[in-house]
Amino acid sequence: MGPIPWSSATRVTALLVTAFFIAASVLQALIIFELLGPRPVGGVDFIDEVLAGFAWEKERWPVEGAATVLFAAGFVSLGGLGTLLAGLAERGDARRGLVRSAYLGAAGLGLASQLLWLGVKPIAANPQLCECGLRAEEIMSRLMILNVAGDTQAWLVIGALFLVAIGAVLIAPVGRRAGMPVGWVWLALSIAILAPIAAVLHVLQAFEAEWIVILVVAGVVVPIWALWIALRSEAIAAPVEVAGPSALEDE
Repeated sequence: MGPIPWSSATRVTALLVTAFFIAASVLQALIIFELLGPRPVGGVDFIDEVLAGFAWEKERWPVEGAATVLFAAGFVSLGGLGTLLAGLAERGDARRGLVRSAYLGAAGLGLASQLLWLGVKPIAANPQLCECGLRAEEIMSRLMILNVAGDTQAWLVIGALFLVAIGAVLIAPVGRRAGMPVGWVWLALSIAILAPIAAVLHVLQAFEAEWIVILVVAGVVVPIWALWIALRSEAIAAPVEVAGPSALEDE
């Protein structure tokens, strides 16, 4: 089996990023905006209402779980794509290492955020209770675990978005010189603008608005940015390859 061309690897990886993030964002939107049915409200007391909510979340976990897995795959693919794009920078250019580090860091934070939720959510939101007679205490402890895990996940995702933004901005002039259009550069800048907005909205606890921003980045901006790379992979690889094979190799 011969070597895999840079353009082919980049095209496939970029298409995976596009597919994973679009699919994950669509499924996540169904959950966040309750498009599969509203959360039950009311009950005999607060604990009953929480338990009804847990049962509601358990019914929708297959969709949310699939979205979580797809987001994890999307972040891992994005780390691979960023590593490949770093190869466009010339040998000796510091952006080569910085872009690779930024995208691998984003992949690590993004993957951790999704694995955390996969481990916590199905257990903490399980409507079944132990027979120890501590019904209220168990429910409140689960709510606290969900709140802590959810907040940790949000900050991990926001951190990943910041690293994606840094990598996109750093590689933008390199990609532009290699043949990417100016619109692709503007997409990179939009990620850099939206990432801080998501962080501010999270601090302000404007969670629905925060999710809108995150889903716009993950479901629209990043997929378009990656798809553009896939469509132009042959063209942007050519100038570097003509300059010499070593341009795409590590020192």
